[in-house]
Amino acid sequence: MDLTKVKPHCPFLMPKNALCQSDFTGFCTAKLGVAPHRIINDIVQWLDEDHGAGDPSLFAGFNKNLTAQFFVIAKQDFTLSGLPIMQETFNQTSSGQIKLYSDFEEGDSIPKGSVVIAGEGYASSILLAERVALNLSSKLSGITTKTKSILSEIRKYSSTVSLLETRKTTPGLRIYEKYATRVAGARNHRHGLDTGAMLKENHLRSIGSIEEALDNLNKNIPILTKIEIEVSNLNEFRAALNRGADVIMLDNFSYDDVKIAVQEKNKINKNIKLELSGNLDEKNIEEIASLGVDYLSMGALIHKAIWVDMSLQLYLPA
Repeated sequence: MDLTKVKPHCPFLMPKNALCQSDFTGFCTAKLGVAPHRIINDIVQWLDEDHGAGDPSLFAGFNKNLTAQFFVIAKQDFTLSGLPIMQETFNQTSSGQIKLYSDFEEGDSIPKGSVVIAGEGYASSILLAERVALNLSSKLSGITTKTKSILSEIRKYSSTVSLLETRKTTPGLRIYEKYATRVAGARNHRHGLDTGAMLKENHLRSIGSIEEALDNLNKNIPILTKIEIEVSNLNEFRAALNRGADVIMLDNFSYDDVKIAVQEKNKINKNIKLELSGNLDEKNIEEIASLGVDYLSMGALIHKAIWVDMSLQLYLPA
């Protein structure tokens, strides 16, 4: 039986909106804040990792001029993130010789069964892009979906507190994972060690005292750099409050101690921001969102997010 002559009926409609290179360029510059070549370099490396020395499956006799349509289908409800990266991945394997379409944008709610992205191009080029394109968007969409769910719960109890992620990110993917939380409405904590001075427990053990550490920082850091300090009890909090930190992180504080810290901060310096961290999850959103702090930081937005499920289906022209 010649399976190539059996052409299954395509049950999907091609999306109406064509994607173009300016969509990807705008994503890089306006959403990630980097030049497009930075993202293209990452995509090329991911493709090289997946392709290795070459996919021998393509030696089976693909007609080099065989064109096909493909449709990436949502296998569950989720919130979309990473569409421009999928777009550029298909562009890279086809050297731009592909037409791409999508009726969705970043942050859209995707119902199960929807066509997330689709296109028409050389079948072999589509298959070379498939796994890399779907993997990253599935991961990022999982982060965005989880972040959006938690933030929507927070908004039931507070309209002002900001939800933050942390530096608990996958090496090499930080820029993308932090972006995925922003798509859902969260704000980013520092991107790396160089984007803010942050004194944590191990710093303070090495330096000796909160007062000495903050005095030294205030004398030596660049003038636009903010200072955050992590404290584990009310005595440490009071030392930080009186020594000039911009943000004080309350790490694993009890609810009662958080309320005391908020009251004392408001009496002494309302400009200082309070961040609550440690043991925060969906189960205690109501309690923590109404405590009066400025920021809630949750590493779980990224490291406990579950990939969403998408699949690519290929059809030959009728």
